[in-house]
Amino acid sequence: MTLITKRILRWIFIALPVFCFSCANVVAPIGGPIDEDPPVVLRSNPPNYSTYYRGEDVRIFFDEFVELRNLRQNMLVSPPLNKDPEVRVRGRSIIMSVSDTLLENTTYNFFFGESIVDITEGNAIPNFQFVVSTGSYVDSLSVQGTVVNALTLKPEEGVFVMMYNNIYDSVPMLERPVYLSKTNKEGDFLITNMRDGEYMIFALKDMNSNFLYDNPDEKIAFLDSLISPVYMGETDHFQGIEDEEVSGEEETTEEQVDDSEAAGQIRNNGFVADDSISIDTFSPGTATVFPSYELFLFQEKDTVKRLVSASLAGRGKVNLAFRIPSDSVVVKEYENPFDRDWYIPEYSKNKDTLTLWMPGLVRDTLRLEVSDRGHVIDSVTVSMLARPGRGRGAVREAVETEPVLTITAPSLAGRGVHPYHKKFELKSQTPLDRFDIDLFQLYLNDSIPTEVDFQFTDDVQRTLQMSSLLEPDSAYKLLILPGSITDMFGVQNDTLSFRFRLNNEENYGAIIVNLTLPETDDRQYILQLLDQKMENIVDEKIITQSGIYHFRHLGASTFGIRLVFDENKNGKWDTGHYMRGRQPERVKIYPEKVQSRLNWEIEILWDISMDLAR
Repeated sequence: MTLITKRILRWIFIALPVFCFSCANVVAPIGGPIDEDPPVVLRSNPPNYSTYYRGEDVRIFFDEFVELRNLRQNMLVSPPLNKDPEVRVRGRSIIMSVSDTLLENTTYNFFFGESIVDITEGNAIPNFQFVVSTGSYVDSLSVQGTVVNALTLKPEEGVFVMMYNNIYDSVPMLERPVYLSKTNKEGDFLITNMRDGEYMIFALKDMNSNFLYDNPDEKIAFLDSLISPVYMGETDHFQGIEDEEVSGEEETTEEQVDDSEAAGQIRNNGFVADDSISIDTFSPGTATVFPSYELFLFQEKDTVKRLVSASLAGRGKVNLAFRIPSDSVVVKEYENPFDRDWYIPEYSKNKDTLTLWMPGLVRDTLRLEVSDRGHVIDSVTVSMLARPGRGRGAVREAVETEPVLTITAPSLAGRGVHPYHKKFELKSQTPLDRFDIDLFQLYLNDSIPTEVDFQFTDDVQRTLQMSSLLEPDSAYKLLILPGSITDMFGVQNDTLSFRFRLNNEENYGAIIVNLTLPETDDRQYILQLLDQKMENIVDEKIITQSGIYHFRHLGASTFGIRLVFDENKNGKWDTGHYMRGRQPERVKIYPEKVQSRLNWEIEILWDISMDLAR
């Protein structure tokens, strides 16, 4: 074999693997479990829980590359700083720079929440925190508890819990707290590294992120007495493998990783105080239960009446919307007053909207003065001319045709079945002026004439109700002849026909509450049946003593039961008021949901006589 041939063969052997590799399909490596572990804290400079901290940069090293996620929403500093620390990522570490002036002899807790995650799977270090002291020791006392909604008793997540050592009534309105925490999904909070003393404690749903109770839409909770933090044992923390200065992009060795895991398995809580701690064991067989405080979050009732909007809502119809409910509003035309009663008032169910019905009004513009109990709330100008919508996508009003009187039967709701225990009703879209009962015809089973009578049940005369109940398990037909009903604009009805059937008792279930109250109790209560979501009141009863209480005519559904301590006996739950020192009225929730079944009575026993502590 010649030299040239050898060289050619050598080049072929070299090129062949490269050629084969370039022709192969490129696929991602398969196999191996998904990484579910958060980054491991290796060390920090200065070490966690250091003393004599002077504001130098803090650098924390991890076993993998990390990134910051939602840092602004997660990070808390206690006590709060005027300027937020700057936090940035550098390789497998984060660097925190503090530019604010720090207080002397003070322990600072930098709480990162779950903002530090690995870059591969986004696994977060839960409840990550870094603690330093500007003095000679780190404070070690703690306060724990829970924040719940005062009415629903559901946990409140994301609420600030704040501690103050300046003791005066308006402190949450004027000062930032000295200690701070945030509730988790269960409403629990834990404030650590506190110094000894007496503190006022508050919970705040902060709407403007200034740690002050200064917004009427904010919710607050408070305790009536001062509290003192207690020692709950040593917080598990990692002082670092080495304390010397670390610079540059230093790589972490396998030996360092092994050492860090052997130093206490700090993977998930290297700088963490467990926010679920409630019991600590100081010696074998001895458990210490630490105090846990329950705060009831509420929003104060807004007493400032304010007109939110005034708008033309239809023919001869103006809606006035208010910030808070009111039932004593007076409206005047201040530029060209009327010499007669010119509108019919109608309040919405929760009384936060007043509808002005105006029959025969021919003015293009109204200039209205709105007042409540002699106090002028606002003045507003309302155009009575319907105008087409403007802008892209706006809906133009249809050209007004001959007006039609619309009458419906709400109970039927397209099903044609009326509840046997309720009187049959008709609802008009506009207030009515009169009706002629002689032109109403009611038939049993389509053919047997039956006596019928209706009457108005509301002041605005939009609801007509039968005077008596109808027979269960029976079919009816209601015929209303043309011209039977006339509304306030003079519009009359065409022929109306309603066919429906009544159900019976077997179509409903019942819940019986056998309630035991304290024997010497002379208070008033409100026993409430709630819907499945525990948000809406289905039925309620005002009670004053132990007894058996029935909730009847229920569909097949799940219900909740709540007892309100009606301290002022006004028949409704009242919220609290911080500056008046008034807590919201107490409530108790039956611990289980109750399932109603058709044609069945479910009885529950509820004894609250031994459980009245909040």
